[in-house]
Amino acid sequence: MSPVFDETEYARRLDTFRATLKAAGLDAAVVHTPENVCYLSGHATPGYYTYQCLIVTADGEAALLMRQTETENAHATTYFSKVVGFADSSDPVAETVRLLAELAPSARAVGVEERSWFLPPEPFHRLTDGIRKAGATTAAIDGAIAAARLIKSPAEIEQIRGAAAATNAGIAAAARAAVPGATERSVAATAFASLVEAGSEYFGMEPFVASGPRAGTIHASWTDRRIERDEAVLLEMSATYGRYNAPLMHTVWTGKLTGDAARMAVACDAARAAALTEVRPGGSPAAAHAACKAAIADAGLAHTYRKRSGYSVGIAFAPDWGEGHLLSLGENEQKTFQPNQVIHVVPTLRIAGVAASGSPRPS
Repeated sequence: MSPVFDETEYARRLDTFRATLKAAGLDAAVVHTPENVCYLSGHATPGYYTYQCLIVTADGEAALLMRQTETENAHATTYFSKVVGFADSSDPVAETVRLLAELAPSARAVGVEERSWFLPPEPFHRLTDGIRKAGATTAAIDGAIAAARLIKSPAEIEQIRGAAAATNAGIAAAARAAVPGATERSVAATAFASLVEAGSEYFGMEPFVASGPRAGTIHASWTDRRIERDEAVLLEMSATYGRYNAPLMHTVWTGKLTGDAARMAVACDAARAAALTEVRPGGSPAAAHAACKAAIADAGLAHTYRKRSGYSVGIAFAPDWGEGHLLSLGENEQKTFQPNQVIHVVPTLRIAGVAASGSPRPS
């Protein structure tokens, strides 16, 4: 793939990050999370399951480090002139310490990610020990990168719109396929094909398709179960476009909607509308979550709601399609909404073994 954006977009991000490093008194930073590496450099590969990192110095140096076999991907997806590969027989942590010393030989303080899923405790401790032995202290930079990623540029929003269009196509095709007599597997196959044909890359998470008594189970995906009349088919999926995501949850009912399922559908729609009144610049994720829960409680269905009410979306690699670790609609979220954030508002009511009701339209 060629870079998703032009060079000025990545230069702007790196300049902002360098300003943050200087303000924090840091001489350099080492970034490991695939989404953060992609955000700052453009580098995107499904090979992130092996060690890779990005080193950025406060005075203008930057380099990518990865397996030698992955370096061609980095040259194709980024504008970086310095892409360093290590042999599979090498110690990547030692290579990181060496490259950091080359790029920032006088560094006295280095930023590191403390919450990256892709740097487990053992290599993390070896990395920070190596940095300290070289004479530098370390400090967490997770929050600084998160703050930057939450605010989307116009170019990023266009990518998310592309993902949303593909997601809508996948959901619509899956909904048309979810008829009595069809299997969950066939619905999932339709969703996969439609998402890809509409422009999606490989997903951050697979589509979820669950019917009947399985529809009330979170994150349950397709089986060979055959869909019957008068039951729910819960669909949830996200296309990925330029590594940007736009998830959507939708419930199909294969007959006449009655009883608890009908009450859940009405309550879910009201809850979503209530939450959206608080999703605005200066608004509070905690207030949005509280409004959502209140609408559900007013409908007498509080016992069916046991989750957050939404989350930020943007760049994602498996195993997730969201940025809930950066911002979620929950009672403990202390951030406020800012202009140009993209938030997925997704109340979901569930009764185990019966049904679920998901957001009826895109956020």
